[in-house]
Amino acid sequence: MKDEKEMVYRALVDTSMINERRDVHISGLLRIMETMLEEHLLDIRMDNPKMMREENCSWAFLSLCTEILDPVMPGEILTGRTWYSGRKGPLFRRELELCHADGKRAVATSCFSALIDLRNRRIARDREFLERYTLPQHETLIEANSRMAPALAQYREAGRQTVRPSWLDALGHVNNARYGDMIYDQLCLDDSTPARRVRRLELYFVGELHCGEEVALLRRDTEEEISILGLHGKTGDHAFYSRVFF
Repeated sequence: MKDEKEMVYRALVDTSMINERRDVHISGLLRIMETMLEEHLLDIRMDNPKMMREENCSWAFLSLCTEILDPVMPGEILTGRTWYSGRKGPLFRRELELCHADGKRAVATSCFSALIDLRNRRIARDREFLERYTLPQHETLIEANSRMAPALAQYREAGRQTVRPSWLDALGHVNNARYGDMIYDQLCLDDSTPARRVRRLELYFVGELHCGEEVALLRRDTEEEISILGLHGKTGDHAFYSRVFF
């Protein structure tokens, strides 16, 4: 197989991904990266349709950490690359970078994912099976973790939302970019754009959200960051955590 790092992708930054201040929306950035990853997985024959059809499993994000190093502009065509950077047990780590036309890096991302057994919706842990999808390892880009442990007592409830049918993807749960919308809306409050430019996002997926569910949103503000947590409205179980740095 061709070296992953030699595979290059193009991503158009359309106007729907940019706010009035010309900063990229969180969901726009997630959409770009998700599309690039899907294309890459197709190129290396590990795409979700194939995995679902032949292995009855699917890739799922567990977390991602991304840093916006340089602003991107509407109409800009970014070049992207992604590569495998390690595995710990059933957790696969992968890096993504998006660069301007001049080669300057605009976005750096590290994400953790796992193969989900669709028969029981649990993480696949068979060592021999996982080895089949372990690729040559390359370097990491940024500091990143696979999980977060928030102290809920430090948070206040900031609102509730109901999951809509349009939020769902082929696996029947909320699509990654929709989490970005929930977080971004909290950052804006009563304005149309966040008060400050987002420099780093950490997003941790804990429990699947499905159509019709109510999501309780909790918030914690400090001088350097805003943290948004999502809980299943009926049970109070954790759905996702996020930290946004400015």
